[in-house]
Order: sequence, then C-alpha cells, then structure tokens
Amino acid sequence: MVKPQQRQTREDIIFDIVSQVLMILGCLVILYPIYFIVIASFSDPKYVLGGEVFFAPRGLNLEGYKRILKYAPLWRGYANSAYYSIAGALLSTFFTLLAAYPLSRNDFSGRKPFTIMLLIAMFFSGGLIPQYILVNALKLRNTYAVLLLISGIQVTNLFIASSYFKTTNIDSLFEASQIDGCTHFGYFFRILLPISVPIVIVMLLFYGVWQWNDFFRALIFLDKQQYFPIQLVLKDLLATNQITGAMFELLSEDQAAYEEMLKAADSMKYGIILFATMPMLILYLFLQQYFIKGITLGSVKG
Repeated sequence: MVKPQQRQTREDIIFDIVSQVLMILGCLVILYPIYFIVIASFSDPKYVLGGEVFFAPRGLNLEGYKRILKYAPLWRGYANSAYYSIAGALLSTFFTLLAAYPLSRNDFSGRKPFTIMLLIAMFFSGGLIPQYILVNALKLRNTYAVLLLISGIQVTNLFIASSYFKTTNIDSLFEASQIDGCTHFGYFFRILLPISVPIVIVMLLFYGVWQWNDFFRALIFLDKQQYFPIQLVLKDLLATNQITGAMFELLSEDQAAYEEMLKAADSMKYGIILFATMPMLILYLFLQQYFIKGITLGSVKG
C-alpha cells in the first residue's frame, strides 16, 4: 500500500520557498566570483580595469594565456605545489593515523593526558616568532621539507581519525589477531587500515587540499622563488600588478609603456587564478562524497 503524502501547511510552503530562495542567492554569491574570473581572463584588460565586464567577456583576448604558457615561475610553482600536496598528504596522513590509533583505544593508559595536551596545543601555540626561530635553527628555511614538517599534523584531523577508529576498532577483532600472534603494529597495518579505507582517503584529501591552498606558511618560511608554491607565484604577480599601477599613476612620462605592463600583468592575473583553483575544483567534483563523509566523521562518537 502506498502511504498518502502528508499535506503541507501554509507555513511549510513559505519555509520551503524562503529556504530555496536563500540557497539560490547563496550559490550565486559563491559562484559569481568564479564566473567573473573566467570571463575576465578572456576579456581585454582595458575593459576589466575599467569595470566594464559583468556578465560576458568583452574584447575577446587570449594574450594572457599566451603569456602564462611562457611564464616559467608558474610551471615551477605548479610542480612545487603538486609535490607539497602529494608528499605532504602522504606524510601527514601516515603520522595522523598512526597517532590516532592509540588515542582510540580505551586500554591506552596515556590516552587522557595526551588528549588534554593535544587540546591545549589545538587552541594555544607558542607563537609565530618562536616557530620561526626554531625553523631557522633547524636550517629548514628555504627547503622543500619545511612545508611538509611544520604544522604537518592537524589536531582536528587527528581527532576525526581517532573517532573513526573507535567505531571500527572492535575489541574482539583485536583479540582474534592477538591469538594469531599479531602485535599492535601488525594489527594496525594488516587489519585496521584495510578496513578503514574511507578515513584514509578523507585524510589524504583534507591534507592534500590544505597543502595546495596553503599560503601563509610558504610566505613566512620561503623567500627563494625555486621553492615557491603556486599561491606565492600568484601573490608576486598581484603585487607586481599593484606596483605597476601605482607607478603608472605617479609618472607622467612613458605612460604607454607602463600601461602595457599593467595590461600584461592584469591579463595574466585571472588566468593564473584559474590555474591555481581549477585542480581543487575538479578534484572536489569527482571526490565530493569523501569530503562530505569526512565532515560527518567528526561527529561520530565511540
């Protein structure tokens, strides 16, 4: 028998309409900046600088993309970001899951003090200056390792993984593995990890996206262009654009040359923003179910 649908009240209909309108407006607020960057990257810089580009490209111009293809720092930054994201995700995920396992076990005697210590570290840190001094003393500045090791483990992700292990780590399964001669390490690598693939993928995604988008650590600890990720390359280009614009306003001579420099930098700016954001957008489209699962994992209680 088919259940009769419950009749909606007038308040329910109003609520549905208002919520849907708000969701549509929210989507437009989020999507329009991305759309604007796309159309601006194909528009003539003079229309973009003049604020005449709103809903469609004006003065179709591919000069920016031609310059981008010849812009060596961009491809070096791309390669560096790919390295930081892949290597950082693998390294951080490994140590996060390794630390989350003992915290998920009720028979771990140091569980409570370690959890308190991690919570304190999560909300309070030693500060940026002591961290910078430490990195400098360890000679990690301007190295590929600095972005992989400094803040490589996020406490939030550690607690998410620990919470997941609490629901997966069945005592009877561990006892059965002990009978077969498994140690904690053998149980973790041979049994627990193979049945915890979702959390492994979620941690890889979270750390990979974080490493790709991270800007602040690179800005503080890197000042040699050969180590720059894509975000610092974009920052340098934007800074060049602003300086050129200021020079153009202050100087009256050679205005044509400065105007050309301004247009060149501006035509490349939006294209590089697209190059920097598209990999993560494409990744999210294909793996959005794991992002959603990662958000819900944090609410699981053991």
